[in-house]
Amino acid sequence: MRITTGILKGRKLISPKIKDIHLTEEKVRKAIFDVLGDSVKNKSFLELFAGSGALGMEAISRGAERVVFVDRDKKCIEVIKKNIPEEIKAKTRVIQADVLKAIDYLSRQKESFDFIILDPPYKKGWVVLSLKKISENTILLKPKARIIVEHHCEEDLELREIKNLFLFKQKRYGKTVVSFLKFIKNEKNRCISRDF
Repeated sequence: MRITTGILKGRKLISPKIKDIHLTEEKVRKAIFDVLGDSVKNKSFLELFAGSGALGMEAISRGAERVVFVDRDKKCIEVIKKNIPEEIKAKTRVIQADVLKAIDYLSRQKESFDFIILDPPYKKGWVVLSLKKISENTILLKPKARIIVEHHCEEDLELREIKNLFLFKQKRYGKTVVSFLKFIKNEKNRCISRDF
């Protein structure tokens, strides 16, 4: 597994050896950041269910100013720390915690982000739980924040029941779907663009 583009292009990343972990394929990771383009430059990222930290590392490689990585698994945390090169450590923070508790914690700390990106285990209910928790903690979201969710094609985001998050684009890669959401305070989802 390697960084696909940017100042860290070609850098190898270690993958955690854990059952049931879902790691974003390189082609999907590249596609996500190709959609985001230059909008990541000088922006802040929160990566939930970080696993190897590949998505956050890709963000830094493409010019992000700061990334916070969250995962509850100790082995994942160890891998993320090993994957962060010394020259960019000052731009990162690594938190070992349950994702839902971490969202509450970061909200209490009055942290806010331009992008929240999550790739939870497929078909375990984490997608909806995480989006609901994020929508209840809007202090985490800067005014033009974007949320990027990687999930299984059979998973429903249930956005009809979630305020503040507006689905504006979806792209499909095999059984994987990447959903792009905007933060629009006090509004429910209205429309969608699909690239299926």
